[in-house]
Amino acid sequence: MRDKLEQILKELQQAMLDLEKVETGAYGFKSAAPRVRKVLMESTKKLRDLRVEIQDKKSEHEEK
Repeated sequence: MRDKLEQILKELQQAMLDLEKVETGAYGFKSAAPRVRKVLMESTKKLRDLRVEIQDKKSEHEEK
């Protein structure tokens, strides 16, 4: 689970570079915006799955 969260954080960190382009209107900001939105959507899905996995693990421990 830790690896999955670290991977999501890494992807979000990389998206920060594109987000900076969008915020400043720097060269390439028009193509950077969809990339950032894509990373955010994928991260949302991955975080939702991770949340379910954590809840399942918690429930598993409570059963013991």
